[in-house]
Formats: sequence, structure tokens, C-alpha cells
Amino acid sequence: MENGKVIVSSEAIGKATASIKKFIDALTDKASFVETDVFVTGNTFEDAAAALGEGVVTGYATLGGKPVHIFAQNAEVLKGSLGKAHADKIVKCMRRAVKTGTPLISVIDCGGARIGEGVGVLEGYASVLAEAAIVSGQVPHFCIVKGNAVGMMSAFAAMADFTFMSKDAVLSLDSPMYLASTQKEYPALNKLLGYDAHKAGADAAQFFYKSEADLKKQLVGLANILFGEVETTDDPNRVSSALAKGVSAKDAVKAVCDDGNFVEYCAEWAKEAVCAFTSVNGMSVGIVATDPSVNKGYLSLEGAKKITAFVDKLEAFDLPLITLVDSLGFNTTLEEEKAGAAKVAAEMFAAIAGSSVDKIGVAVGKAVGAGYAALMSKGIGFDYTLATDKASISPLAPAAAVDVLMADQLSAAKDKDLSKARAKLEDKYAKIESDPMIAAQEGYVDNVVDAKNLRPYLASALMMLMGV
Repeated sequence: MENGKVIVSSEAIGKATASIKKFIDALTDKASFVETDVFVTGNTFEDAAAALGEGVVTGYATLGGKPVHIFAQNAEVLKGSLGKAHADKIVKCMRRAVKTGTPLISVIDCGGARIGEGVGVLEGYASVLAEAAIVSGQVPHFCIVKGNAVGMMSAFAAMADFTFMSKDAVLSLDSPMYLASTQKEYPALNKLLGYDAHKAGADAAQFFYKSEADLKKQLVGLANILFGEVETTDDPNRVSSALAKGVSAKDAVKAVCDDGNFVEYCAEWAKEAVCAFTSVNGMSVGIVATDPSVNKGYLSLEGAKKITAFVDKLEAFDLPLITLVDSLGFNTTLEEEKAGAAKVAAEMFAAIAGSSVDKIGVAVGKAVGAGYAALMSKGIGFDYTLATDKASISPLAPAAAVDVLMADQLSAAKDKDLSKARAKLEDKYAKIESDPMIAAQEGYVDNVVDAKNLRPYLASALMMLMGV
């Protein structure tokens, strides 16, 4: 002790921060992390050793060669709890990121608020949340929920541009222990409010990781796409015979993107809408591919919400949108209609129509009703539209068209087997009304191409739209 103040040794600091620094080093480039505000300690603790760094490590590093600022809550000091000095340290790091124009990486593992600080801790939370709102409009913010993101720190995590969640983490606005106590059996918190709970629910957390290596791969891949620094030797004229045979939505994305590499957004949520950050011919893009094998080929309201959120991300980072459409549109229930289905659809239409990014729409299967109108139509703002020779485009699905447009023909059918009569009429409608050449002749589709040649056409269209 000197002059009434406790002096803490570098050795003590190293022990208290070893674990969290190891985590930071695993994410960032080797030996690139430089810590800042190492010795900050609030004035509310007599034992300075117990409050080393205020339970949060801050600094700067490089990620894939790109400079980033980073803060990581340290659960080994004060359980990572948030007090006023802790909050001030975080805000200082965030402001440095904005001032230097570098991305922010935040690592959340918070033991909650230091209630003993009174209103000061609430002011601290508010300042952190206010700064998070500023950051999201200035620099990319990657939030990693490593452990507990509870209370207002869960809102902080949800405010980030991209949130990654550990399979062992907890994300909860209210006390997870209180919420667990309301259940018949007291479950493990990470099962109740962790990976299993959030992965298929919404976009509070868009990405999940199983290891530090997995997390770093996703972070670097996403950062490269956002900054348009994707390196590839993949031939832009590469053809894919698989596309001609018909493949899953994810396989279709792999077939057209560079080297088959993409980072999927909200992979477990609304699986009929596959949303991917990727590149085509070295140009960063976002792809929305609808999967007809999920939800009977229809787009769910959750799928619409997912697409809306994804398009908003593309707009924020100025990434072109490519759609691979094989969808029958919507098929809502009475309950969904009463709950505001039209509002959800309207928000998706508005997001796409209001987006200023370049847009390329492709019918790769059935582009029906809202599936066509929202995801590839000229009317909503798509700059370039294609259809493969395997596609069909129509206002109604063949089954619905028979009921609406051919009911008299069905009732007059001589075939005693109505199922066969219906099948013949559906086939007739598909051939006469759904042929993509009709849409092409009317100027709604720019070209009808052999499915296996889709990647070369996309690469060419992107170069044209982006002036490359």
C-alpha cells in the first residue's frame, strides 16, 4: 500500500485475466491483442485485488489482418458483474472503435448488476446501451455471448449487428433462475434459455458456435464478406450439373457461390428460407434461397420475418441480394391471419422494396404468388431476373388453380377417378400458364437459362450491376 492506495502486482493481474485473454487470443490474430485500461479499478472496493480491471478486459487487435477493438467481460473477477466503472470502461472501448472506424467485438459473460452501487449501476447500464445504439450505425459490431447475458446485457447482445452464442451460454432478459423456478422441473439454465431455446426462435442470436476455432472461422469469414475482401480462384464460368437435376436450397447456394463457402444466418430458424452471406466471383453478396422440402413448399410467417431481418442486414452493409426462388408463397391459418399475418408480409415486402442494394432474382423451381412477387419481381425492385429451364412462374399453384380456375372442367371430367382428372388439369395449367417463357415474353424475366449455367449468369449480372 502506498499513500493509502492498494498497489496490485502485474503477477496478480495476469492470474486474474489469464482465462479470458486466452479466449481473446484464440479469436484474434497471433500476438496481436494489446490491452488497454489494465489497472482501472472502481472506487467502491477496499480490496483492489478483487476488483482488478473492473471485471472486463478491453483493448485492440487484428482479426484476419483487420484492426478491431474488443472488450470481454471477465467472469473470474467480480463474476463479470456490471458496475459504473465497469460500464465506463466498456463505453470507452466502444467510443475508440467508432473514432477509429474499426469493428467492435464484444464478449458477454456478465454476473448481473452490482446492486450495492444503487442508481449508479442503472446509469452504467443505460450508458452502455446508448453507446451500443451509436456503434451499430457506425461500425460493425460482433457480439459473442460466451456465458451469461442476462438482464439489460441481453438487450445489449440483441442490439449488435451479429450475435454469436455458445452452446453453453444463457440469454435472458429476466432472471434465468426466476424463469426456471416457474417450470415444473428445474432445468439446466442453458437448456431453458440457451442454445437449444434460441437457435430456432428468432434472430436475437443469429450464429452459434461449438468451439473457439469454429467461432473464429465464422468471424473471419463474415468479416471478409462484409468488407468485400473474399479471395477465391473459383471459375466464374463453372457449371453445375447438380442444379439441372434439382438440389436442396443449401446445395443450390453452394453451387453458385465461390468455393461452396458461405456463412448461414439463423440456420435453425424458419428453415424454408436459407439466408447466406457469401460471394460470387469474388463479389460479396447475400443469398436468400427457399427450400420446397420444408413447410410443404410454403413460406411461413417466421420465414418472412427472417428474410426481412436479413435484407435489413444487407442494406446496412450495402451487399447485393440474390434470390433463388422455389416457393408456393404463403399458406396462413385463420389464427395467423387474426394475429397479424398481413403485417408480417407487409414488413417483408417493405424491406425488399425499400432496399437500395442491387437485386437479382432467379426462379429455380416454382415461383408462385407472393413467392414470385416478393422475392424476384421487377415490380418490387429487382434489377435483373432469371428463370431456369426447370422453373415455373404463376399467380397460383397448380392445385389451387384447378380449384379456382378449372372447377367446371374438373366437375365435367369424364374420368371417374377424380384424382387422375385433377392431375391432368394441374399438368395442363403448369404447362400452359406456368411456363417461364410467358413471363419472359412479357418482359418480366430477362432470360431463361439452362440450370447448370446459373453461376456464370449470376457472375455476369453482378459485374454489370456493380460496374466492375
